[in-house]
Amino acid sequence: MGNPQSIRPPLTAAIASLLAFAALALSSGAYVALAVLSFGLLASYAFSARYENQGLLKWTLRILVIGSLIFTFWITAAKDDNAFLDMRYGYSFALAAAGEIVLQFWRREPTGGARAPLTVMLSGLVFLAGCSTLDDTYHYLWYLAPAYFLFLTLALPCFRGSTIPLRLTVVPTLIALLIGGAGHAGFYIYKSDLNAFGSKMLSGQHATASIGMSGRPILGSSFTLRDSLTRVLRVRNIGDDPYLRGMVFDSYSQRAWGLGLDQRIFVPYRESSPIPKASEKSAIAVDRLDDANGLIFAPLHSLGVQTASGHFLEWAPRTDGPLRTPPTDTDPLTYTIAPGKGDAPHGQIDAAPTSDERASDLVIPRDIDGRVVEKAKEIGAGLTTDAQKVGAVVLFLHSNNQYSLTTDPGHGDPISSFILEHKNAHCEYFASAAVVLLRALNVPTRYVSGYYAHESEGNGTTLVRQRDAHAWAEAWIDGSGWVTVDATPGNGRPDALAGAIPPWWRVWERMQDLLGVIRRWVTTSDWTQKAAVFSLLVLGLLIPQIYRYWQRRRQAQTKFRYSQPEEALSALAQRFERLLTRLGQPCPEGRTWNEHLRLTEEFIEAHRVPLEAFVGEYSRFRFGPLPSSPEIIQLERALRSLEFSAKKETV
Repeated sequence: MGNPQSIRPPLTAAIASLLAFAALALSSGAYVALAVLSFGLLASYAFSARYENQGLLKWTLRILVIGSLIFTFWITAAKDDNAFLDMRYGYSFALAAAGEIVLQFWRREPTGGARAPLTVMLSGLVFLAGCSTLDDTYHYLWYLAPAYFLFLTLALPCFRGSTIPLRLTVVPTLIALLIGGAGHAGFYIYKSDLNAFGSKMLSGQHATASIGMSGRPILGSSFTLRDSLTRVLRVRNIGDDPYLRGMVFDSYSQRAWGLGLDQRIFVPYRESSPIPKASEKSAIAVDRLDDANGLIFAPLHSLGVQTASGHFLEWAPRTDGPLRTPPTDTDPLTYTIAPGKGDAPHGQIDAAPTSDERASDLVIPRDIDGRVVEKAKEIGAGLTTDAQKVGAVVLFLHSNNQYSLTTDPGHGDPISSFILEHKNAHCEYFASAAVVLLRALNVPTRYVSGYYAHESEGNGTTLVRQRDAHAWAEAWIDGSGWVTVDATPGNGRPDALAGAIPPWWRVWERMQDLLGVIRRWVTTSDWTQKAAVFSLLVLGLLIPQIYRYWQRRRQAQTKFRYSQPEEALSALAQRFERLLTRLGQPCPEGRTWNEHLRLTEEFIEAHRVPLEAFVGEYSRFRFGPLPSSPEIIQLERALRSLEFSAKKETV
């Protein structure tokens, strides 16, 4: 007779699972995790040890194995900002399924029977995740897919239990083959259309949607970032200025502001001086939560920006910035800003314009209709100071244009039609119109993109989301320096448009924060600390198992003891124990005969009925009224018959 520990899933099933693991590793990049899983799966054929598929142990193993897989994947996997969907979530689910497959191979009970469909489904999900690409460079799929389905089909007859009809495993597989083949063919045939659709969804007026603004703003028909709840910055002690500027632009042509981010020349940033002691209490601390293009966001009037050691900043001096970290610096970043005052320029950010910069900030773009300049003169007629002109332009735009997330740019220049036709539009139009009108009134002005910070988290902390992306203007006023000019109506500012955050989104953000803390700790701690924490985690998982085992032993030894059976029944019990051993299924200590027969019924099928009959009669005499002599003789005959059958079978 066989032993339950020696029963293993068919080798063809293991090969199919390994092929699914290979496809997932090639597409997700989780090579180490899936190599470990592959080794663990193959090791189940080399060792006979198995775990009991019941109680707390199986859940402890699942938490340890699957949790470790997902944790290690998330701390190493990088987000693809150009992808339409974040595949890290799908790959995490597939890794969990792969871990469950390996656990199924290490169960004490044979993998198959009623659980076979689950294992087949998990294997299919892993392979499906590994095939989630339309890239023609992944030619390995054309070889892995046929091999996978070949070995899976070969495994099915052996994989199913004796009580499971073949149609319940073969038919779903054939249906999956047809659906999968048709789906893959459809994706491959129409991949160009699908890629075009994805590009259309990803494209728009903002080249870098993940940070909420573009390296070269283009005036389009809509401002799509108002619905995005993705967090970008966390600011502590922000002060009175909610405008966090990222980039400034001074040239305009063909609906776009320039120069673009990729056209600017960067040099190492020279900090003006350490943050003065007097400014330490008022210093602004910023955690950058999304570093898609490395921009540093700060108020207009800032003494300087300082980062922790190991981080360096770059500055584009010929284009008034921006300030950023190098593209190669992708580590989490916290930087400190020393705030200044608005009565005079202090640092590089709000420095007075040079003569060339002043000339650039007064240029009327050639695309602008001449009637716009005439309109500007009407607005500023009779005004003598630049501050008065700024106020008049803002009042004009508020009085003649209304805010709208969508607009019709028209066929000509969109700024001109916005001003002359009094159109409704979003903040980029109001900022652009303010720049053009003020330049026409001889006020140096530039276009600015950034964030309007308004969402308080309490304790002096302000959260900035993608939906807080905003555009405004900055005008140079002699005697005052650069001033912020926000011509967008109040009902169009991010604080007025922001809706309530759904509770489920808050919960998701807390989970992201926890993962971020863990990820930062993993990347900054040494191996000694990591080993200590991992040991504590394993110990925490083992302690409940050890305690549970101790409790069972204690109960078996002291808390619950049967009275000693009669001498005749005791002798029969010893003979029955030897009979089970002869049948190759000795009963472990702590397990009742009924439990043992139920767990080993497929190995003692030929003797199951008489064995159960003997156990039933023995239990009736053992725990009921004392048996009579004829009843003992009858029970002994039944046992003798079982012993004879077992002896005859082994001869």
